[in-house]
Amino acid sequence: MEPTADEPLSMSDSLVAELQRRILDGQIAVGSWLRHEALAEEFGVSRTPVREALRVLQAQGIVTIVKNRGALVDGLSGRDIRELGEVRAELEGLAAALAAENMSDDLLIVVNTAWDSFESALDAGDTDRAALEGTWREANRRFHSAILNGCGNRQLGITIREVSRRLPTNSSFAIYARSSRLLRENLEQHHDIVRAIEAHDARKAREAMSWHIRSTAEHLARWVEDQDRA
Repeated sequence: MEPTADEPLSMSDSLVAELQRRILDGQIAVGSWLRHEALAEEFGVSRTPVREALRVLQAQGIVTIVKNRGALVDGLSGRDIRELGEVRAELEGLAAALAAENMSDDLLIVVNTAWDSFESALDAGDTDRAALEGTWREANRRFHSAILNGCGNRQLGITIREVSRRLPTNSSFAIYARSSRLLRENLEQHHDIVRAIEAHDARKAREAMSWHIRSTAEHLARWVEDQDRA
């Protein structure tokens, strides 16, 4: 359930992604403080992108900004993630249904081949986790972006991207990488969506995409709850 925008991440977006990852991993504890100057120094940036990143995290409900003190880490709860997952599942399900009816041949090729490189790496037993994660993230980005671009509803795409920004980024692979079974399950979910879109079956495309998003959200929510208990 990664961001679906085609444009490269800005500096503030990159900071958001990294801080989200650290909070989810427990590297930054709930209840701790994020200081503007310390973050700017660590990441080698000015305070402007740091301020922008913390504002995004506050809008997501992950931190609370306190004047002259910094940002207090609240974290996203499992419930927050499940609720956002429900919203995104309905929206992306609609996008997949529309894509089954409207997608061009060129975009269908992108959707149909997005996961080939990752599947090949997985089948070859690639043990380079960083390389495998990079391949997975790129496949996921291309896949979801092509469906949004092919659904024929620009406002729906804008809305999905906005909801996606409220969810933790760069975290899904860490969850699936714990188990080869989960990785295969995730891969098969994408193939189910592709097959439905290729068959121009709007109902099946919607169901497959909705299930995929809900499943990912549930895995992420459980992972966050496990971190909290630990």
